[in-house]
Amino acid sequence: MKIALINKRYNTGGSSLFHYAHFLIDCVYPEVINEIYNFDTVVRVKSIDQTLGNFDGFYENIMGNKTTELPEAEFNKLDIKPIILPPKEHYADIESLTKFRNYIFGRYSINSLNHSSDYPKVLLIKRGGRRQLINDPDLQKLNTNVTTGKERREIKQIERIGLFLNTKYGDDFRAVYLEKRTFEEQVNLFHHAQLIVMAHGAATSTILFCKPYTVILEVTCGMNFPWFNKCFHLLKINYLKTVNDPDIIINSLTKINV
Repeated sequence: MKIALINKRYNTGGSSLFHYAHFLIDCVYPEVINEIYNFDTVVRVKSIDQTLGNFDGFYENIMGNKTTELPEAEFNKLDIKPIILPPKEHYADIESLTKFRNYIFGRYSINSLNHSSDYPKVLLIKRGGRRQLINDPDLQKLNTNVTTGKERREIKQIERIGLFLNTKYGDDFRAVYLEKRTFEEQVNLFHHAQLIVMAHGAATSTILFCKPYTVILEVTCGMNFPWFNKCFHLLKINYLKTVNDPDIIINSLTKINV
């Protein structure tokens, strides 16, 4: 079976689906809730607003189906009526969050009740270098947001933060670059962690897979997103925010024990 999709979002300013966090929460999240994985092929418009860019492989791995993109003129000629999915804000409830989490855990055979010793208890998320998000030359010309999260949001003196955590937690601590991990590995890292220190960015969306009462210390870098705040509250995640000051961050970490 084939389905044609148009992905609706309340705020499209900067929220391109080919950026990881928006790919996960504005595309995959509502599509899992609407069980789009039951279709063999998903067709989208090849536009800067609708393209998955180079996350098409991630999408097919997560959903287990095929995705293809057509120019708007060809898309409009399809003999199937496009489905317009409601935005993620329509699904900010515990039932939707649970359905999404259960699908992902089932997809990758993750036992949501157990902690695996294969993964560290404490994570410091570092920001990797620039990634090519779109290969299509025509869409590349339309992409005005070419900075990376690292250029816009990074923890100051992050090596100092890492040294503090390593001293405090030893083998239970690990600093990681998520850009080098598969989606499955990212889900497992967040799901099995008890404390995660990170700057606000793409990885914020992966907090959706954490266990209840996981402690997240997020360096906000001046950012605030109410949808995340509500979801993390519903999931009973201990979501703490701090300013981007290494002394304040370390002082907060001295008060946290896992």
